[in-house]
Amino acid sequence: MTNDMLMGLFPVVFMLHEFEEIIMLKPWLAKNGPAMKRRFPAVAAKVLPLYGSLSTSAFTVAVVEEFLILTALTYAAIAFGLHDLWAGLLAAFLFHLLVHIGQTILWRGYCPFIITSLLALPYCLYALFALARSGAISPGPTATWSIAATVLVYLNLWLALGLARRFEAWAGRAFAPVADDGSPPT
Repeated sequence: MTNDMLMGLFPVVFMLHEFEEIIMLKPWLAKNGPAMKRRFPAVAAKVLPLYGSLSTSAFTVAVVEEFLILTALTYAAIAFGLHDLWAGLLAAFLFHLLVHIGQTILWRGYCPFIITSLLALPYCLYALFALARSGAISPGPTATWSIAATVLVYLNLWLALGLARRFEAWAGRAFAPVADDGSPPT
């Protein structure tokens, strides 16, 4: 498999991971929110209002925004030979997966991201080692891009969740039930 092919798989791996979150996050939070409040009150105070208030479709809007950016950057990296930039993005994703693994260990049970985190981990490690072995990436530039990408990914998360909240508000207005006479319900 060429480096370009390996790099091109990244958006697919990302989406497989996100599908688990899209499908499982809302029901998991509904079931485990009270336990999270008891066991990790500081975390629950941040996570539950942020994610628990979003519908699955609104959360998906955030994922789509991230996917489009990741896909554009991946294919730009392939087209222009920006392997260190791409490796930095992959390292940021790898860090994200490691955080999920840590969260699951702390929770001591299933979390709605662990299965695909464990499945994506070997791809991330293999891709980084394959690019390094081929000489396509260097430790210094990759480390710099990794730090920059991690910061930008987490800053973008706030933008993506802001878009999701705006979508939620718009959908609430656009698809609000109407009375038989066409007026909004009271």
